[in-house]
Amino acid sequence: MRLLVLLVWIFMAGLTLNAQTLRDSILVNERKTDRPLTLHKGQLQFNTGYEISVISKEYDNSGSTVSLADMGIASILHKYCLELNYGLLDFIQTSIALNYARRGQRHETLYLWTTNSEVPDYEVTYFDEYTGFEDIYLGGVFKVPFETDRIEITLSPGISLPLFSNKPDAPENSIVLPTEAQPTTKIVYHSHQRMGNGSLAVKAGTTFLLRLPGNINVSARVNYSGPFSVSKSIRWIHQLEGSDFIYDDIPYEYLLGNTWDYKADMTFPVISWFSATLSWSGRSTSEGWSEKTGYRIKNPDVRLSVLSVGYEIIASGRLWISESMNIPISGKNQLAPFSIYLGVCYNLFPFEKRIKY
Repeated sequence: MRLLVLLVWIFMAGLTLNAQTLRDSILVNERKTDRPLTLHKGQLQFNTGYEISVISKEYDNSGSTVSLADMGIASILHKYCLELNYGLLDFIQTSIALNYARRGQRHETLYLWTTNSEVPDYEVTYFDEYTGFEDIYLGGVFKVPFETDRIEITLSPGISLPLFSNKPDAPENSIVLPTEAQPTTKIVYHSHQRMGNGSLAVKAGTTFLLRLPGNINVSARVNYSGPFSVSKSIRWIHQLEGSDFIYDDIPYEYLLGNTWDYKADMTFPVISWFSATLSWSGRSTSEGWSEKTGYRIKNPDVRLSVLSVGYEIIASGRLWISESMNIPISGKNQLAPFSIYLGVCYNLFPFEKRIKY
């Protein structure tokens, strides 16, 4: 009986949240090119997304492209995104975002000979696994008041909180010793890494939007992120005792670099419920250091530029569906993933008066 009451209550609560309000007509008549940079007062927005990235190349220190496939390395990244936005006023918005990512990277198996045997004496495999939540983001968006709707400028301060551990789990290395039937020693080095940065970071950004004739929008965005303090983590070392790996963790400190994000895009409506976007984005990180090796070593400068094409479908006044394809075009000391992102956005005015039918 209690379960039935709970299910009925959840069902009625869902109907209440989905009931129409007087302000829903605002969203129905807004195409992507019509929307302001901040939400309307009282508007609640849920954003969820999934991104898959195929990492088949990287950029070296000189900016040249290196094929990971030629090196026997295969890597795929799965990323799940969640963002919640709320319009306090028509020109003030609060935001919270959290991402979860999982990436596996397998290296080419190495075959080693120490004797003149026809079969290898050692078979060595390396597998690196990266999983976990990224740092949670808390921030706001403030729109500069203008008398014209053709120009919008926003400021977006925020912070990233390291709520989740950045310390890697102990490796799961294994070894299979040789036998008469199988003379090869098989060794697997399996590491576990975390996705979080492990440090409080301050963020600040600004966005400029220009509405051109023909319902074409051109926007530019610049964001800065920098560490608030030194981070701490551990690295694992091992030794082999018989057929068992024994692990020891060694603490070390590191300082994140300063990161600048840039993005410029152009959005135009194709039809009333379908809009297309062409974007260029870039990211560069410099400074920072790490003591992981036992010595303080400066982090290499990192840079990546990406070209994106995407679209948005207005499925209903509340539900928007978007997709984008992201192609790396240049970089330095950075992996170059080709990725596809699928996003779902749901909007409502939860505290507005409902329309009764």
